[in-house]
Amino acid sequence: MDKAYRDMKKDSHNTDDKKTLPIFVKYGLIALAVIVFIAIGLAIYFSSAGNVVARVDGEKITVDEFKYNLEYQKQLMYTEALRVDPNISEETFWMTKIGGEDALEVAKKKTMDSLKDSKAQYSRAKEAGISMSKEERDNLDSYIQTTFIDPLGGGNKIKANKAFEEEYGFPINIMKNAQIQSYIIYKYQYDQIGKIPDADASVESYYSTNPEWFKEDVQFRKNAEEAVWARHILVATGEEATQEEKDAAKKKAQDLIEKLNAGEDFVKLVGENSEDTGSNTRGGDYVFGMSSTFYESFKEAAFALEPGQFTQTPIQTGAGYHIIRVDERYAQGEPVSLKCAMENYEYGTSFVKVKLYERMLADWARGAEIKINNDVYDSIG
Repeated sequence: MDKAYRDMKKDSHNTDDKKTLPIFVKYGLIALAVIVFIAIGLAIYFSSAGNVVARVDGEKITVDEFKYNLEYQKQLMYTEALRVDPNISEETFWMTKIGGEDALEVAKKKTMDSLKDSKAQYSRAKEAGISMSKEERDNLDSYIQTTFIDPLGGGNKIKANKAFEEEYGFPINIMKNAQIQSYIIYKYQYDQIGKIPDADASVESYYSTNPEWFKEDVQFRKNAEEAVWARHILVATGEEATQEEKDAAKKKAQDLIEKLNAGEDFVKLVGENSEDTGSNTRGGDYVFGMSSTFYESFKEAAFALEPGQFTQTPIQTGAGYHIIRVDERYAQGEPVSLKCAMENYEYGTSFVKVKLYERMLADWARGAEIKINNDVYDSIG
């Protein structure tokens, strides 16, 4: 993700300093619906000889595997809780009830559901002969070397492995096997979605029959919250910009506003001037709500606009100066418009294909035979 795009987002609850499990690495080889895929497709392999929590069509879910995925699920749930209440502590959150159930029990159920989906996909991926290429394995080995072995062990695998296990509770080879299985599932998803003809994934058709799809969570809109579909032009300043450079950036932004007032096309000016390289090739657009991690001043300025309006003064953030135009607004619980569903980068035909794949996955999971070892399951907390 490019720097201008990262700089545009500001999360007051940066979790980088917390102990996280660094195994959710994608290699940039597949770009289709990454967020959705992570949500439905994460699978971790543990070569543990310990107790088995469950079997899905004969595929084992070990205690280590379940515990790892549970920890990941807990991180997801707590992150979502912070969107609602930025001041809630982890201790407080895990003492709360969700729908009358302990938060931990909800996390365990979500974990089991996720693993059930993963096993259903992995077994089919193996049957289809999906594997990693030599180049992909070499990329993974290189990533492990530069990210873990070199910094943790000075290039010494034994030393690095010891440090890694002390930090995360399992050795590096477990993480490597996890990535291999996860990536095989990822490739299988890509393969299956690619087989869905465009003609079978009409946005207009599914918008009519499944409007609920178009208010589900996307990257910057959660829980069908009130949202805007907005575009912006960023004149970047950089973290170490001098006052003179900031003044020049502000003047450029004001000059662009004057061009807009004179009737120039917003999208054209985005392509020619915006330094948010994450959006300047697609008209600078985002769908987002107030819970998103954009800068507060950016969000407040956008939500103060009516559709068709743009800011008459440059909006300053840590990334630079923005000119923002709102195209559409959506009330709480309202799906995005058909126009947005057809044009915004998070939707379109690819989005519909992912939803159709999810339908297939749900059918596979429903048809799977699952046997849970309740004594082992109940002992995990």
